[in-house]
Amino acid sequence: MSTNKSGPAPSSTKIIASVAKAVDVLNLIAQSEDGLSVTEISTALHTGVSATYHLLNTLKQDRIIEQDKRTKKYRIGFAMFRICNMARHQNLLGELTNSYLERLQQQVDETSNLSMLEGNEIVCCAQSESSHQLRMSSKLGARSLFYYTASGKALVAYLPKGQRDKILKETRFEQFTINTICSIESMLQEFDVIRKRGYSLDNEEREEGIICIAAPLFDSFGDAIASVCVSGPSYRLRDKGLHNIGQTVKNIADELSVKLGYQSEA
Repeated sequence: MSTNKSGPAPSSTKIIASVAKAVDVLNLIAQSEDGLSVTEISTALHTGVSATYHLLNTLKQDRIIEQDKRTKKYRIGFAMFRICNMARHQNLLGELTNSYLERLQQQVDETSNLSMLEGNEIVCCAQSESSHQLRMSSKLGARSLFYYTASGKALVAYLPKGQRDKILKETRFEQFTINTICSIESMLQEFDVIRKRGYSLDNEEREEGIICIAAPLFDSFGDAIASVCVSGPSYRLRDKGLHNIGQTVKNIADELSVKLGYQSEA
């Protein structure tokens, strides 16, 4: 295996060796068909296994790469696709997601978006805006704390207990409206409801007059890696039926999950 390099940098150019090595790792993994093990990567790049392992862990922590739970091999992660999507470059995930977001927007006639969880924040990654003059809109890359968003709650609800508890413990809850969930106990009860029905609801919890409904996307390992969501004025969504919208969002999310390799145990 080899990586594409443009030759040594001029002597006047200062570089950070660890960043250059990370780029080499990403190039190497991207060229592989089924991912690579830490030993294969360290051998190809002529670096020690220990140093390579620490570098891989750093990239995995931010989901730039992922590790197959069965084979232990590393592959390009979902966050890399999110970065590409926000940069508006062509990529498989962006193309796949955008068509589904457009269909969801047309079915519900409200703005739809794709979001990811980073720490205790939700990040907007892609969007299809409603045609209504009065509509919801978020900037790509915009961040919000998870606990008052439908997308955030949809993802945290499906995290392993240890990760979920850590996020809850590190989050400082603040009351924005009368409906804002502001305690760990109440949030845990909310998670139970979300897992039971398959979608989450932001019932005017961040701002009065706005409702959002979201459902998680699952990858081939069964991990909730992103969420799809619709949002709009509360009066319009209530008129259309919140449960009906929730089922529509969930159906789209389930279809996308299958495209990402998810196989339901049901």
